[in-house]
Amino acid sequence: MKLRYLHLMHRWLGIGLGLLVLLWFLSGLVMLFVAYPQLTSTERLTHLDDLALQQVKLDAAQVWALTGKLGQPERVRLSMREHRPAYYFLQQGQWFTIWADACNVAPDESISGASIPISSTAAVNAARQFQGHAKVTETLLLSHDQWSISSSLNGHRPLYRVALNDAEATELYVSSHTGEVVLDTQGTERAWNWLGSVIHWIYFTPLRMEHELWRQIVLWLAFAGVVLTSLGLWLGVQRIRINRRYSHDRITPYHGWARWHHIVGLSAGVFCITWLFSGWLSLTPFGWFSDRSLSAEESARWAGAELAVQDMKLPLPSAADNSTATGIKEFEWLKFAGNTYVLARSEQQESLIDSQSGLPVAPFSAAVMQAQASKLGAYGAVASAHWLSNGDLYFKQDAQTTPQVLRIAFADALNTTYYVDARTTKILASQDSNSRIYRWLFNGLHRMDIPPLTDRLLARRITIFILSTGGVLLTVAGIVLGWRRVRRKWA
Repeated sequence: MKLRYLHLMHRWLGIGLGLLVLLWFLSGLVMLFVAYPQLTSTERLTHLDDLALQQVKLDAAQVWALTGKLGQPERVRLSMREHRPAYYFLQQGQWFTIWADACNVAPDESISGASIPISSTAAVNAARQFQGHAKVTETLLLSHDQWSISSSLNGHRPLYRVALNDAEATELYVSSHTGEVVLDTQGTERAWNWLGSVIHWIYFTPLRMEHELWRQIVLWLAFAGVVLTSLGLWLGVQRIRINRRYSHDRITPYHGWARWHHIVGLSAGVFCITWLFSGWLSLTPFGWFSDRSLSAEESARWAGAELAVQDMKLPLPSAADNSTATGIKEFEWLKFAGNTYVLARSEQQESLIDSQSGLPVAPFSAAVMQAQASKLGAYGAVASAHWLSNGDLYFKQDAQTTPQVLRIAFADALNTTYYVDARTTKILASQDSNSRIYRWLFNGLHRMDIPPLTDRLLARRITIFILSTGGVLLTVAGIVLGWRRVRRKWA
């Protein structure tokens, strides 16, 4: 009798969830090849003019004083906009921009500290410059839409969505605060994402806007999927006969679609369970395993002092012109160990510049970074520090952009580890025992990011395709059986 109830539970869970699980498998295959739309740092920097320091007339402290704002900005960048240098300030989560060649000039030619107003015309100009002067077909000011949900864009909202009449059906999203292009999408990318990420994450705008509601819905749907597949595998094992076989030497009592469902379930059932379970874990149920992020306290201790606009000096024009400015697209100021540096960005890499001499700063030694790391928390002394050339199982390293990465490990209860770029002093990642477990349970089980597939993209994709095909066959057979059952019941 108990088995009957388990069969009924499996059957009706399958009827209710079968189509969704099938769509999860199919959309996951699409996501192997088409990522969710985003503007990468390289794409953004590629479309900027080289930074013309000789045009900069005011330093960050002078411009900040003219704004009349209290406190300090959280971040300050300097780059070109409309072929003119401009400062970009972030304060209280919102960006705004002010010209650096002279503060905004009011109609009476007096200097003003007001931020640059971003009109629809300015947004169109920014989009045309970004995309090679393509014809604009539509401009719309919006807060959110299907492709601009990311919280990383909150400091730029509302956004101008500028549609272009080019071969790729490009749509660009321009910040109403800074006039920067902050997101780009193409027609084929949007179309494939409707079949990929949107379905896979149940990423429909009205629902996704209610973050906790969305999270709870996906969380419990995924959990129900785990129960469904776990029941199916257990019941399938109960019904198989290897030694004392069914008539006609069959190992399964079923026929037709039920036979396919049983056999494929026994073959692909474990993968289906682990895949759905790892997807469920990605939503951090009950506060369980998750990636590790730097806390605000850790960031402050690593910096060693508060970043103040008074310390944001420009490199000497003569030195910068001769040695560092060529190919540089953007400056940003940062603190490390109590000292202020200029982070110079080009299309392919980042490096530090001494604001006094304008010359590049040599990569920091392991001893210097270990000394600063020892101030990050109550972890005790540094247990080990090793240079990485190709990352490790918990950190993927791009040897071109970050050739010198120091892994600093502590012997604390959580085995906390930091990965630091010696050229920029950035902490690129951090791990502890919790996040390492998450790495194996999610990246390992959900993305097949396991040795020896970790560094073999093609082999990993083939493996995922084969396993997902088993999941597709299993769910298709289950959907057919469920449809037949419902049709008979309601006929």
